Amino acid sequence: MASDIAAAKAKYAGRPRETLKVLYDYELRNAPGKSIVGLELNYAPGGWSPPHRHAGAQAVAYVLEGEFLSGMNGNPPQVYRAGDKFVELPGCHHTVSDNNSSTESMKAIVVLVVDTAVLKGEKGYEALVEIDEGWEEA
Repeated sequence: MASDIAAAKAKYAGRPRETLKVLYDYELRNAPGKSIVGLELNYAPGGWSPPHRHAGAQAVAYVLEGEFLSGMNGNPPQVYRAGDKFVELPGCHHTVSDNNSSTESMKAIVVLVVDTAVLKGEKGYEALVEIDEGWEEA
């Protein structure tokens, strides 16, 4: 398994990582113990994210610009373009998360419904993206 990760990491060497900006964070009064968090996700040309999960959250992504290559739970990746949206169910494993272009940026809004306790924990917002073991330093 370590050799598989090393080979995959080599594919992404030198490519820029994603950037995230928190847009809002509200505790849901009609769903005690849950919060809704809005994030702006940006990928520079050729950008990517390592395989990850979202702390048990349900996520909805809406592509604002560019093309997002997204694959979940080992299924073949799909390209989502501006105006497209997709859902990640709780526990979903986001195995491919790339900008589909090496020349244009990609921007999406991601909305997560997550346990409030996750956000109030030691890691705060960083806990929302659980990078797979072996990829942490990628």
